[in-house]
Amino acid sequence: MNRFTLCLITIATLLLSSCGKSAPENFQKTLQEKLISAKPGDVIDLPEGKFHFANTLSLTVNGVTLRGKGMDKTILSFAGQATGAEGLLVKANDFTIEDMAVEDTAGDALTIQEGSNITVRRVRTEWTRGPNSANGPYGIYPVSCRNLLVEDSVAKGAADAGIYVGQSENVVLRRNRSEFNVDGYEIENSENVDAYENVATHNSGGMGIFNLPNLPRQGGRNVRAFN
Repeated sequence: MNRFTLCLITIATLLLSSCGKSAPENFQKTLQEKLISAKPGDVIDLPEGKFHFANTLSLTVNGVTLRGKGMDKTILSFAGQATGAEGLLVKANDFTIEDMAVEDTAGDALTIQEGSNITVRRVRTEWTRGPNSANGPYGIYPVSCRNLLVEDSVAKGAADAGIYVGQSENVVLRRNRSEFNVDGYEIENSENVDAYENVATHNSGGMGIFNLPNLPRQGGRNVRAFN
């Protein structure tokens, strides 16, 4: 086999490989349909690629896992979002999200409300234009959750906090990185929280722990931040 023929074969192989990673048409509709029709115990695997969405994605089914190929390999981009504020809005129990990124949402990137047994693992939220007051306020934003784990995740560019935990109980935040946000981390009106081995760089504030009035849940306590 001469060098010219070998070169053509190599180019053809690379082209076919890249085609295999291309996003299917109307991936937004396909993914939202999977989220709506999911059943408890389902694992929704997302391929490698950058996928563009115009609307908020939502999940209300308990017991679902949403899994990508890596926080720099499976990217959900909401640049130019037309409707909704959040990127992904979850109102469900026993939910796991891992190995993907949510970028450039109009509002909060990943919102989880009133969920129990929640895991956020190796997720990146980012506004790719860098710090800007027009960015969404929160990257990872669980509120009123119970038994929550956020680990090995990255939050960049939020106009308020990169990772926020509010009015929640039994929480572990560990080995996360938060940078170029107003606050790296906020823990608010929450109980039984361990936050450790987290890194905050290039934020206005590193970590804020608050107990604020006029919120549905009062009396935050037993919050430890260490290492």
